[in-house]
Amino acid sequence: MDAPLWGVDFVVWMFCAYALILVGVGYGLDLLAKRTSQQSSAKRNFGFHYHENQDAWLCSEDQWLFPTAFDRDNRVMHYRASSIVCNTCQVKNTCTTSMMGREITREVDPWPYSESGRFHRGIALAVAVSGLVLIAGVAILGHTAADIAVEVATAVAVVAASVPLARHLMRSPANFVEPTHVKVVDADEIDAAVLADRFAQKWGNVSDERKRAAALERERVLADAAPATGWRGRGTRDTPLHISSALAMKERLKRESRGAEVIHDGSAPIPGGPRPRDIGAGREETPDS
Repeated sequence: MDAPLWGVDFVVWMFCAYALILVGVGYGLDLLAKRTSQQSSAKRNFGFHYHENQDAWLCSEDQWLFPTAFDRDNRVMHYRASSIVCNTCQVKNTCTTSMMGREITREVDPWPYSESGRFHRGIALAVAVSGLVLIAGVAILGHTAADIAVEVATAVAVVAASVPLARHLMRSPANFVEPTHVKVVDADEIDAAVLADRFAQKWGNVSDERKRAAALERERVLADAAPATGWRGRGTRDTPLHISSALAMKERLKRESRGAEVIHDGSAPIPGGPRPRDIGAGREETPDS
């Protein structure tokens, strides 16, 4: 055995340190899985905003996606837009390839109670608890009372740190019930068109095209807009800087009407002053002096 440090064998210190490091690795894996899940959901639903009070999604063209089915196996809610609206949308080629309307999914159970959350939480817990195996292995070799005290203290610390990870696996909130206002389906009942749409979004660069189109539109709007204030930490975030097709068409018609008015009058109207034809009409009504 190596020389003792503060009356405790160096091997014991090393194994106890490994056990605590494994707990930190377990928490790191859990945090990494959570962030990956959030980023994946944000990428999959890019350009759409969920409204909890209506249980529906709003796309960048101000069209709604309402719930259509609930996947009992994966506990996922399916939302779909109207096919009539999607098939006539001018940005359909950057959004979806399906003729049945854009489809979006949302996990009903929040992290870590969802299926993916429980799976990754189980892996993180297994890594954290594996530190107890190291402590048990070094304790079998037999040491002094000081060594055993350090091993027991480390084991208690590992168990205490692993309890938060195990709590969500042992029980789930009782208010997680299945939705009753939509059709309940199984995982094998997912429409083939929806699967084809997902494949195109992942491998057909549909999502990338939608992001590029949204980025160009955002840059165009920001070029003519005042700087927007950020989130102040309370309340709700500012309105997303996007412009719908209906609003863009309205602004275009307004500009065209102004241009037609200038051509018809022969000169641009003076803000707050009479137009040329109004002045001429006033002269006709004035009696000759």
